[in-house]
Amino acid sequence: MSRTAEDILEFDRLRELLRRQTTCAPGRRAVDALAFSTDRVALDAVFALIAEAIAYRREADEMGFGSVADTEPWLAELESPASVLTPPLLLAVASLADTVASLRETFRTSSGDISRNFPGKFPLLTAGANAIADLRPLATAIRRAVLPNGDISDDATPELKRIRANMGRTRETVQKTLERILRSRGGESGEDYVTLRNDRFVIPVRAAERRQVQGVVHAASATGQTVFVEPFETIDLNNKIVQLAEDEAAEITRILVELTDRLRENLGPLRFSVETIAELDSVFSRARFAAEFDCTLPEFSDDASLELKDARHPVLADTLRSHGRSIVPITLALGGPSTSPGAGAETVLVISGPNTGGKTVALKTVGLAALAAQSGIPVAAETARLPLVDRVLVDIGDEQSIAADLSTFSAHMLNVGAMLEAATPRSLVLVDELGTGTAPEEGAALAVALLDEFRARDCLTLATTHHDRLKTYASTTPGVLNAAVEFDEVNLRPTYRLMVGIPGGSSGIDIARRLGLPAHVIDRARSQLTPEAHEAAGLIAYLHRSRDELETLKSEATRAAQELAAEKKQLQTEWTERQRKRLKELEQQFAQTLEKHEKEAASAIEAVKERELRAQVEKQTHRKLVKARGDAREEADAATVAHLADSQADLGTAAAQALKPVAQSELIPGVRVRVRGLPTPVTLRRRDDTNAEVEAGPLRMKVALADITAIVGNDSPVKPTLPRGVTVRTQTPSEPASEEINLIGCTVEEATRRVDKFLDQAALAGSSQVRLIHGHGTGALRRGLAEFLKTHPLVEAIRNEAEDRGGAAITLVDLK
Repeated sequence: MSRTAEDILEFDRLRELLRRQTTCAPGRRAVDALAFSTDRVALDAVFALIAEAIAYRREADEMGFGSVADTEPWLAELESPASVLTPPLLLAVASLADTVASLRETFRTSSGDISRNFPGKFPLLTAGANAIADLRPLATAIRRAVLPNGDISDDATPELKRIRANMGRTRETVQKTLERILRSRGGESGEDYVTLRNDRFVIPVRAAERRQVQGVVHAASATGQTVFVEPFETIDLNNKIVQLAEDEAAEITRILVELTDRLRENLGPLRFSVETIAELDSVFSRARFAAEFDCTLPEFSDDASLELKDARHPVLADTLRSHGRSIVPITLALGGPSTSPGAGAETVLVISGPNTGGKTVALKTVGLAALAAQSGIPVAAETARLPLVDRVLVDIGDEQSIAADLSTFSAHMLNVGAMLEAATPRSLVLVDELGTGTAPEEGAALAVALLDEFRARDCLTLATTHHDRLKTYASTTPGVLNAAVEFDEVNLRPTYRLMVGIPGGSSGIDIARRLGLPAHVIDRARSQLTPEAHEAAGLIAYLHRSRDELETLKSEATRAAQELAAEKKQLQTEWTERQRKRLKELEQQFAQTLEKHEKEAASAIEAVKERELRAQVEKQTHRKLVKARGDAREEADAATVAHLADSQADLGTAAAQALKPVAQSELIPGVRVRVRGLPTPVTLRRRDDTNAEVEAGPLRMKVALADITAIVGNDSPVKPTLPRGVTVRTQTPSEPASEEINLIGCTVEEATRRVDKFLDQAALAGSSQVRLIHGHGTGALRRGLAEFLKTHPLVEAIRNEAEDRGGAAITLVDLK
């Protein structure tokens, strides 16, 4: 085969899309190195790392390495024993060290190799970052010696600092000496300056006055009227400057050699750091690619099946996007169980349809998906389940060669012959326009024989064709499927949709008519078709119409189901709102009734004139009123539960329950029971000899044991529940019926609310005294409770507990 599968399927253009997503030169080289692999363990590890990169970009921030200069030049220099790195190359090494330090800090770990910044997340990225050596000492040494502009710092070494300081003083002395000579000569304006020639300080002198200044002439002006003279008085100083410059260069060379040797000693860690940065940049470039092209991470199948949903050719998608168009995705499954009873796996797919309809694009999409998946690149699809193939064999395009004396047909046959030699049961075979280039009858026969050979070898095979005989072969042969690229018969243009399960028509005459061929030519062409061709075209058109009708019915059914779900949700919302409104009305009526009875009781008490009798009546009335309030609340709760149960029964949520005879020994906490007056089962929470506490949804109430009529069976009874959004405030006891309550840690507001309920329960239980445990603290809680208790209608008196039993930390309350 003259061209490789990677060339034909445009794999390098896929690499180019990835290169656009990289941030540094090492990352681009890592992308260029991506290659087809059959190592499943390595591929799974790569995709696990890409999955973490995708999650990191979603949860944290972008990960880029743009500050890393190209590493190839200085790595090559370090590998040469005699080379010395220049300051720019040293700064490039420092940029790598800084990036490594930042990466290590991002994924810095604490004990147990857990990232401090992302505890429990990104373990693979964390492990990779922390495997890199700490290169900060190298960066510090480089930046101490080399300034950002590439100059060597004065502070690189004490010797260099001494040399440069001496040089500076000497230069200053030379300049001052020359300026003194200029002043003494009284030179004209334009000739009273000090300059450099041949790295030596000189002064300008007119050629006619040359003998007035004793010294060495180093140069002359372009006109020859001015010469530049180094006076004898400054020769020793200039010589000293030259010597100091040589000393400076030697010291700089020594510094560069020392830094280079230090880096060469760390060449292993440096190379590993470069490789890690390159890998991470490549991984994050693939994560960005996945986000840009809506890619998925492929799953490798164990049963040689291939399933692609909404797959796209990313190179074509990128090209169409630049023109404001979108690609039509394809969905197909191959290699799975056959739809025909008793047949083996369906391994061959024959795609037919019109020219320019997308048949070749479908082949390339599948082939590129396989290459991408086995090169560690996300697949441009919604889902991708692919076999791990040993090779992708491709024959697409015109391989004719004048130089090699090969026709199109001969080139195809040579390619297909080479593919047959290489094909194994683990190969993916893609053949475009099989059997073309020769007589149609012979070409179709040869195509059937080749497909049958690939099928016998269990190769996953996709082939495109215009031959009706291949469509018939696909329809009648077990393990072979038909597929069609759709053609819009109304607008006479392809839609590029791939429809698996039916053959496609070539529609050549229709396309010719759309392209403007004369009508009489089109009619003549139709008349030349055989009756069999007419029947085949009619059958294919019928199959396409049937499929369209099924798709329409499916869409309508889906839409109807969505509308039904929305209507159901709306009904539930409306029902919930009605129940909330009704419960609110019941609460208001209950509150108004209680308030009315309390006012009547207060009026009756006020009517009693005798003081002692009035106090006695008031005390008795309070107790009865508290008991009446509790009884009324329980009745209201029962009515609420019954109302909700009736409402839910109207919606069809009540279920019949199997009842068992009541046995007192079976009345244990947690069982479901029937209670007289309640239409639905409730849960038994606790009981004593005469009463029981039951729970219905969020409500709890006391009932007599005699009112429990049955125990519900254990066949998953339906539990009555309140609708979402409906809440009921109840007088549920939050404290056990006892004579003390612990309020330590409560705020004054929380404590008064709990104490109010606690006093009601104590009064109902007939208690005459209770204890409130509030602790010492700041005293705010004790004072707040005291203020509350002074006005409470059930409280006779309050006082501190005895000192030996808690003192001021406990308040005793006498009830009326």
